[in-house]
Amino acid sequence: MNYKLMKESEQELQAEFIKFCEHIYVTWTFLYKSIKDKQADATTMDEVFRMEDISNHFEAQIQDDCIWSISKNEPLANHLRYIVAILNSVKDLERMGDYAVSAIRFFANNQVSDEIRNLIVAILKEALTGMNKVINSLKVKPATDTYQICRAAHTLFKKRYSKMLEQLSGILKNRSVEQIEKLFQGAIIIIKHIERLMDHLANISENFVFIKQPDLFFTKQSKQKNK
Repeated sequence: MNYKLMKESEQELQAEFIKFCEHIYVTWTFLYKSIKDKQADATTMDEVFRMEDISNHFEAQIQDDCIWSISKNEPLANHLRYIVAILNSVKDLERMGDYAVSAIRFFANNQVSDEIRNLIVAILKEALTGMNKVINSLKVKPATDTYQICRAAHTLFKKRYSKMLEQLSGILKNRSVEQIEKLFQGAIIIIKHIERLMDHLANISENFVFIKQPDLFFTKQSKQKNK
């Protein structure tokens, strides 16, 4: 076992993982601008599909690199936990990419009222702000710091999200049953996807804390059971 090789392997995995994170952020930023500017059409949908293809390539490549690192370096516990954190996190990133595809399909194929569009744009802006903070922290800060930054961003987002749901409830009061049904088939699913972006970021931050604190998830489960 070569410690230097293992550290180099970690650095290479981290660099590729950060590129994947940045790609997901760019994808959702592109989507945000397209929705905000009412430019979600077949052309923008094709671009999001292209970005999703890149996401799938990132996921496959990082998974392959992780397997290669295990077979080559015979890692000890900490390095192996690092690889597990990367593998779990790329799944979260891949799901975030999938949500972007779902969102662009809805906006490209449906007429969305300005009041619903504005709500989605506002809450997506909040999610992107949180995403940017977490990704920038992942680049330079210890995992525990990123975890705290993510928790703060997640808490703030949830507050804004709750207010947005109140606004949405007011809008729905003025809609017919048919209109509400159509909204549930698309817009409300997209809003839920945006909420899940922050949940996936929380998962990612926890995955990296797990490297140094492997009891994190047991502690978290115990707290949830005692609520």
